[in-house]
Amino acid sequence: MNLANAYEEKRDFIRMRVESPLTLTLGDRIIECVCIDLSGTGMCIETKEALAIGDEGVAFLPSYQNQFSPLNACVSIKRHMSDNGLNYYGAEIIELLS
Repeated sequence: MNLANAYEEKRDFIRMRVESPLTLTLGDRIIECVCIDLSGTGMCIETKEALAIGDEGVAFLPSYQNQFSPLNACVSIKRHMSDNGLNYYGAEIIELLS
C-alpha cells in the first residue's frame, strides 16, 4: 500500500502558513499576536498572553499588498496549546467583518 495515497485530508479547508502580525481585540483588551496559519474557517494564533477557551473578539490581519483587503473577523477561541512560554490558540472564524 502506498502511504502517500492512503492519507486523505480530513479538513474541509487546507491551512495556509501565514506567520503575520495580528491584532486581537477582546473587549477592552488589545493583544498583539502572530497568525501562524489560516484556513477558510479558522486560524492558529500565537501570543504570550493568556486567553480563555470561549473568548470571542475581533482579529485584524493587515494586508501588505494593495490587491488584497485586510482580514477583519469575529473569532472564538476553541483550543489551547503551549510551548516554550508561548501560547497557541485555535480560533474559529465566526463572521467576516467589512
